[in-house]
Amino acid sequence: MCGINGFIDHNNCVSEADFKNSSALMGAKNTNGIGIYFEKKASYTLGFANERLSTIDLSERASQPLTSTCGNYTITLNGTIYNYLELRENLIKYGIIFSTLSDTEVVLECYKKWGNKSFEMLDGSFSFALLDRKLKILLVGRDDIGAKPLYFYRIKGFYAFASEIKTLLTYPFVKKEVNKKAMATFFRYGYFKGNETIYQNIYQFTKGNLITIDIHSGNSYDYPLVKLNLKPVILSTESEEEVVNKIEEILTESILKRNIANVPVGILLGSGYDSSTVAAILQTNQSKRIKTFTVGYKNEKLDEAPKARKIAEHLKTNHQELYLDKEKAFSIVKNLTEIFDEPIGDSSAVPVAFIAEQLHRDVKVLLGSEGGDEMFGGYRTYAKVFKINEVMQKPIPKFFKKFIVGFYNIAQPKMKEVIEADTLINKYLAINACFTKNEIKALLDFDFDDNDQTKVNTVKELLIHDLHNYLPDNIIAKNDRCFRYFGIENRDALLKTELIDYLSTLDASLFLKNGEQKYLLKKITHKYISDSLINNPKKGFVIPLSKWLKTSLKPLVKYYLSPSKLNEHQLFNINEVKKITNSFYLNSTSHNAQKVWLILQFQMWYEKWMIAKI
Repeated sequence: MCGINGFIDHNNCVSEADFKNSSALMGAKNTNGIGIYFEKKASYTLGFANERLSTIDLSERASQPLTSTCGNYTITLNGTIYNYLELRENLIKYGIIFSTLSDTEVVLECYKKWGNKSFEMLDGSFSFALLDRKLKILLVGRDDIGAKPLYFYRIKGFYAFASEIKTLLTYPFVKKEVNKKAMATFFRYGYFKGNETIYQNIYQFTKGNLITIDIHSGNSYDYPLVKLNLKPVILSTESEEEVVNKIEEILTESILKRNIANVPVGILLGSGYDSSTVAAILQTNQSKRIKTFTVGYKNEKLDEAPKARKIAEHLKTNHQELYLDKEKAFSIVKNLTEIFDEPIGDSSAVPVAFIAEQLHRDVKVLLGSEGGDEMFGGYRTYAKVFKINEVMQKPIPKFFKKFIVGFYNIAQPKMKEVIEADTLINKYLAINACFTKNEIKALLDFDFDDNDQTKVNTVKELLIHDLHNYLPDNIIAKNDRCFRYFGIENRDALLKTELIDYLSTLDASLFLKNGEQKYLLKKITHKYISDSLINNPKKGFVIPLSKWLKTSLKPLVKYYLSPSKLNEHQLFNINEVKKITNSFYLNSTSHNAQKVWLILQFQMWYEKWMIAKI
């Protein structure tokens, strides 16, 4: 796992010193240092950088950027290829001799042998740049799930890419401007969707895509790397028992392959099905006790530690509990802008950063369980939106529907928006929204339109929507940044393309059978853990946000949401911010707390990245 940074400049404006200064900003802790490759020619200048956290081949010869033994190819890669051993064995049969034991060299040799098709053979989470001197091209790509971040900036004669936006901000011709549309998206959902970022003219690299750039002319074209087949022609006709056994087989393979490392590995264990399944399958398939870790909150209803402890005792893991209090949370929140160079709307970043900081001495690889909700149907809002849609489609008299809408207009503007949404997907988007469209208009004086024309009729189609949006743009992005900042590689143990493809062939009724969330996953989990130990309502990494915003975090709210700080950019309606803050202190619901949190995080980001010099 690494951070990458690089550029190709046909204007020859970037010096080696400039590039080194840019790369030094990657700045993750507890890594093996930063490697630089710089090449200056008459028609272009090119640079690759790599901040390495070695987890497989720990030797110096596997350092990046890595050049092939023939000298024709150089690569900088962030991520891990989980099927690299099989690919390596296959290449050896062709007479290829390796100089390292790394997965990175396997990628290089696969490319030499099979070209662009080789990238579709990779089972892994990755983003990379590869220089092909024979074809005189630069390749930049990202995995099809979007498990590793990648951003880019492009103007005529210049293309730069990076794992972190802050390295792109160092180039003198990059202007720091707020993207107003992305800002509205942030307040709508709490994260940035698709290709947008908070910065004007800096974009997220499309997942499952490969761009090819001619190193002399700068001309480029895209090549899709997408392996996911989420709309299969043939649906499965297997029995439920066969389906469950097949899923368990793929899950086991995925988890065991993601456990391969030459450094200590751990598992983040909660009291829910996703992490418990990962821990159970891994512990069952090895003799030594695996390391599991849980975050807890003393004297809080949200504390999952006691339930997780019982699961760990049942599985006989080497278990450790880490407790986060409001004082420690305050110090983490103050430091979030060091970890994130965009506003972070998901408050669970606080416990994730806490865990990463605590664990970096114990483990270098942490197996996560991201994707379980999106693959198996874990969110309560899935069932909720179908229930609301069913009620509103019933032949209820018009006057009664108007009465319902009128009631919710007074009581809950958000629910009014849900009821009035024209399609199922737009009802779902409204349910998950932080601010309504009218509230965004009042706060930002911006007309936000997120009307989605995607045809969604089943829960499976909602899962696919979240798999493409919420999962990579929020959950994975948040975890990757927190863990990488502290020098830990987070591997998503459930996110195997083969599993996602297989699940897409199943009938939608199996994902929410008789209203039961994660029906299929539960069938597997209960082979290892009894119902009495794990049949709990879903909590996730929720923190007591309302309570902390009124106590330990209140000084931050008071300072950053003050009129003087808000006037530094004049992007908000100050009276609206005051109204939102007052509403929260009068009625400290989680929804009101989330609104305050989003404004607070935007304000802290703005001070760090738009006002202060990098």
